[in-house]
Parts: sequence; structure tokens; C-alpha cells
Amino acid sequence: MGPITIVDFSSAWVMKDLFQVARSKPGWMSREDVLKFYSELKADGVELMHDYWHDCSPSQLRSLTGDLGLPITCYVFFADLAVDDGTRQANVDEGRKLLDRTAEIGTSRAMVVPAVFKPELPLADQGRWMVNGLRALAEHAQSVGINMLAENIDYAPVRPFMGRGKQCSDICAEVDLPAFRLIYDAGCSLAVQEDPIETLHVMAPYLGHVHVKNLRYSTPGEEPERFTKSNTGELLVATSLNKGLVDMDRVLAELERLGYGGPILLEYQGEDPLTTLPADVAYLRRVQISALAGE
Repeated sequence: MGPITIVDFSSAWVMKDLFQVARSKPGWMSREDVLKFYSELKADGVELMHDYWHDCSPSQLRSLTGDLGLPITCYVFFADLAVDDGTRQANVDEGRKLLDRTAEIGTSRAMVVPAVFKPELPLADQGRWMVNGLRALAEHAQSVGINMLAENIDYAPVRPFMGRGKQCSDICAEVDLPAFRLIYDAGCSLAVQEDPIETLHVMAPYLGHVHVKNLRYSTPGEEPERFTKSNTGELLVATSLNKGLVDMDRVLAELERLGYGGPILLEYQGEDPLTTLPADVAYLRRVQISALAGE
């Protein structure tokens, strides 16, 4: 198992400004506080979402994270590529600028969230437009030394395009460029009723990065404020890595068997990151140490 990193989005619930998740209670941590928290957890790196840091220059971001000993391992941005040719070019151009920004920040990885489903338009047409846009962005990524990535995502507006492992693999095959690879997210498979190990095997030929999170079903009478709704209507609520529906020990063992040695990105989509993230980092460290010891 490679370095253990965390994404700023894991603390969205406690951010007092620029937060991306609606909630009834105000947050109390700045984005800088969140980075300091991750540094204190001794994470090996951080992934940054553009929406949180759009007003900071690349040099400011390098300085901020460098002072904390927290390398930027990936930059995450949105680009709606599932639009017709005329509209898509402007979105591709903006995506190219963000890939250039990624290179200036000093990381070699960029995650793109590449589409929003429009129910009034045929899914097949939108999917074709998205693939064309991804190919154009991947060509640019290749020219600036960036590995562009997209995941099997559980976010409802994107899920129709690439919620399933097979959809992701098919898209990667269609783009057919080495600068575009996939992020396997073990927890996202739950939203589409896929077995996480089966999803991993389907995506493995194009695997470029790994996200880990875990979820549980909501309990009777529970009214969670933050949740993911599955394709069949169940409410999935964030929980600790080793306590949810995903057998995380099995997932991490299978990644090792497949020879994946890249970063493991810790993601948490719940309301208590200050308690859960330290426990999750400790869990991943134990797995990492056991793997190094050959246990």
C-alpha cells in the first residue's frame, strides 16, 4: 500500500466558508484549519478541490501546503463535457486551463468530474459528447505531463454516465489515451449495488488511483442530514472505514494482490471528520505496516 492522503472535501461538513455541502449548522474551520488538521494527522499528502481554492495562486498553494509538510497529490475540478459541440469547446478550454493550473501547482494528477446528466436529452448522445471532451482534455493533459483521472462516481448527477465499473472501463477504452485513467472508489460501488471487489476487477486494467470510504444503511427512524441515495432508494450514511458495508480489509488485500502501490486517498462524507478521520488514518497505517511486514 502506498502513501495515505486525504481530500479537503472530507471535512466539508465543518468548513465555515466555501463549503460544497449544504447543512443546517454553521461550520467552524477555515480551509487552512483543515489542512493543518491533516498535517497533524501526519497524512502523506492532500488532494485539493478547485472550488475551495480557486482564489489562490499556484505559488500560494505550494507555499501553504509546503509549510505544513503536506504535498499536493491531486487537483480536483469539474468540467461538464456532456454538452453539444458548440458548448463543449468552451468547457474543454476551461478544463485545459485547470490542467495547466494543476501542473503549476506541482502535482502530476488531476481528477475531473466530467458531466451532468440532462434528463431531457438522450443519454447516449451525452455520453458520446463526454467521451469526445475527455479525449480532448487527455490530449492536453499528456502534453503538460498530467495524469487525468475520473472515478466510478456515486454523485447522482454524474452517476448515469459512470456509476458502474464497466461504464468507467468502457469510457477509458474509448478515450484510448495513456494520460486518462480511472480512480477506483470502493464505497461508490454501493450506490449501484455492485460488489466492490467485482468493480475493482472490472476497472483494474485502467487503474490509476484509489479512493477509500465506507458507508452503512440508515437505521429505522434515523433522519441523516448527509447521505447518498442508492439507485434503489436506500440511504447510505458515512461511517468508519472498517465498520461499513464494504469489507475494507478485503479490498486493500486485493489491491495489494493486484500490485497497486500508488496513493490511497481517504474520503469521508459524514458529519464528524474530527473524530472519524484520525481513526481511519490509524486503521490505514496498521494495514500499511502489516503489508510492509509481509503479514
